[in-house]
Amino acid sequence: MKDQSIAPPPASLLGPSATAPNAKTILAEVRTDASVEFDPDEGPAFLKVTDVSFGALVIWRVDLSWSDAQKVQRWLIGAPAGGIAPTREEALMSFFENLPDPDGNVFLDYLGTYLATGVSHASYSMIIGMNKPVSREDYRQAFLDALDSLLQSGGPAGWYAELVDFLKLIFDQPSSREEFLTLASNEGDLAANVNGKPVFPLIQTLIT
Repeated sequence: MKDQSIAPPPASLLGPSATAPNAKTILAEVRTDASVEFDPDEGPAFLKVTDVSFGALVIWRVDLSWSDAQKVQRWLIGAPAGGIAPTREEALMSFFENLPDPDGNVFLDYLGTYLATGVSHASYSMIIGMNKPVSREDYRQAFLDALDSLLQSGGPAGWYAELVDFLKLIFDQPSSREEFLTLASNEGDLAANVNGKPVFPLIQTLIT
């Protein structure tokens, strides 16, 4: 694009008593798309999951500026306080994979925190798989109890504070959202009835 001067229109076009407008040349600003390229690589060994099936997923999503994205990147790959794991992401995985259900059994597998590629802003998805059926309320209570226990016990020096820093980066944003996904085939027919009553009354109205 070349800069060109723009001559103001003649006053006669605007009316007999009008004066020519104060026209100015405006330079167009062109920005390149800032994004991460899609370049798949081998997953780290600590994320390997074998012989496990997931009937439900919990996904934390957030859109961030690139400056905040850099904080997330450095958090994930940095070493946690107290030397509890090689990286903070592995310490985060351990936190989730040790949450107990009401019967004391662990029920989660951390599947990773992923950065969307080919978009002009940073978009993260942290994915957790439920390997056993656990209600949304029990999941949240286990999460809160574990966080409180870490706070009360002090935990490894500094790890509680580092974990809260990550939660703030992910949850304390206008774009933050938590999604609870159930395996579609497990839901069966959306117009199903149990004891003569529709399982999803409003949905049944919409589809029948």
